[in-house]
Amino acid sequence: MHNLLARRASGIYVGLSMETSLVVGVLAFMTALVFCRSLLECAHNAAKLAGAGASACAECAECGLHYGERERWRHALLALLVLWGVGKPCALLLAPLAREWAAGAAPLWSVYFVDVALNLSAVARANSTLAGGPAAATVTLRRTEGLVLVMPFALLSASSTWTWATLKGEGFFDADQVWDAELFVHRGMQLYEVVYALEVCALLFALLCIAGEPVGLGDATLVGATLTLALFYFFAGSRARGQGVADSIFGLTLVALVVSVAVAFVAEHTRGCWVQQSGAAALALALLALTLAHASGPEERAAGEVILLRTLISSAAGVYLTALAAVDRDAQCGGGLW
Repeated sequence: MHNLLARRASGIYVGLSMETSLVVGVLAFMTALVFCRSLLECAHNAAKLAGAGASACAECAECGLHYGERERWRHALLALLVLWGVGKPCALLLAPLAREWAAGAAPLWSVYFVDVALNLSAVARANSTLAGGPAAATVTLRRTEGLVLVMPFALLSASSTWTWATLKGEGFFDADQVWDAELFVHRGMQLYEVVYALEVCALLFALLCIAGEPVGLGDATLVGATLTLALFYFFAGSRARGQGVADSIFGLTLVALVVSVAVAFVAEHTRGCWVQQSGAAALALALLALTLAHASGPEERAAGEVILLRTLISSAAGVYLTALAAVDRDAQCGGGLW
């Protein structure tokens, strides 16, 4: 398909870039304005808890950790998880700067979207076969920086993490809330669910573009919307109990739909570059993890357990995208083109 387009297409290149220094300044200002005081308090508490946990670990090296020490370590790890959750945008911006400082050259991460427009007036139809000259189609390549692609996910992930962390700070989860429909009567949980849904949509879109580059913007949007809507059913189903046979059959049908759509997209668009292959693997793992995390069963689940699983999945995706931001992707994959 790509060779056919290369022979019969005239190329148009459109670029979209972003000054890293400007983005660093804007996001640093936003972070300082919105999160500065709370983040400093959280970091201070995490440092105190980590220090207390380290002292307790040294004292109990032979007898093991007691309940109080385990609680300190648990709170320290939770604080670090919150810090990473809200710090993803800054980590994505600092990763290429760290690579430039270490290697002496800034890494380049380009993502290309392709748009093919047929020139029907230059196409002759004979026995349902297309035949035409060099102007039979026009291929438009739109370039954007990888940070522009993944930054919406990072910002939404920071927002969702901050939402549930705020609810926890207000004591909303102190009563060991059950993950069910009644939990979402609270306006804060409604806001969290909406932000998290947008976060998942942004993550799937970014992974689809990475795995299928160069890909049509419409194709990635349509596949991403299909996968997201299918996952929404599992999100809603995780809050329900006592599902019948019909619900189980419909859930299995949606699982088959998700697998079919993802496999078809990867088989059609993923090429030989290791970044694309890693994007396809990350997409598969994300879909699997999100489906399993929201698989409903007859037993009740704690709200903290589901939110923790969601946060861990987003954190793992953030680590992967931050690593891509620090890699000179264009040099290793031919400038982002196939």
